[in-house]
Amino acid sequence: MPAESALSLRFEIDHDPFDILVPAPDDEGLVIAGFVEAARLAFDLRHHGADEVLVLLDEQRRITAMLIDPPAPVALLVGWCELPCLEVPFCQTIDVVLSRPVVDGPVAPGERSAYQSLRRVHMLQGLQLMDVIVVDGDRLRSMAVSCDPDPIWFEDFAPIRASYDGRP
Repeated sequence: MPAESALSLRFEIDHDPFDILVPAPDDEGLVIAGFVEAARLAFDLRHHGADEVLVLLDEQRRITAMLIDPPAPVALLVGWCELPCLEVPFCQTIDVVLSRPVVDGPVAPGERSAYQSLRRVHMLQGLQLMDVIVVDGDRLRSMAVSCDPDPIWFEDFAPIRASYDGRP
C-alpha cells in the first residue's frame, strides 16, 4: 500500500501510540499472492522506521490495513480488537518484524515455539497467520518457510487482481 494512497491514523492504547494505515477509499488494495510479494513488501517496510508491521489481508490476500508498531495486546488479539477503521474485512495476517537481526542457520527452538504459539492464538480468533517475516538490511527469514512442514506459500493461489510488485 503506497503511503501516498493510504490514510494514516494515530491511536494510543495504555499510553502506547501506534498507527493504522488503510487504503484510500478508491484504492482496490494491493495483493500479496505469494512469498515474492510478501518479501518485497517486507523489504519496502524497512524504510518506514517501524519495529513491527502487522499486515491485515482479506480472503483474496488484498491488504486491508497495516498496523505500524502495534502494542502487544493489539498485535496478539487483533481479531478481537474493536479499533476504528478495522471494520474492513480481514482473515489473514502477516507480521513483519524489523527490529531483530536475521540470524543464519536453523531457527532456534524458542523462536519456533513462539511462532507456533502466535499461529495458535490467531487461529483461536478465526485468523490465519500466513507468516512472520524477520527482515534486516538485505536479508530476511520467513518463519512459515523455516518452521512449517507445508507453508502456505507453496499452495496454489490465483489472485483476482494484480499482485504487489514493489512499485507505488
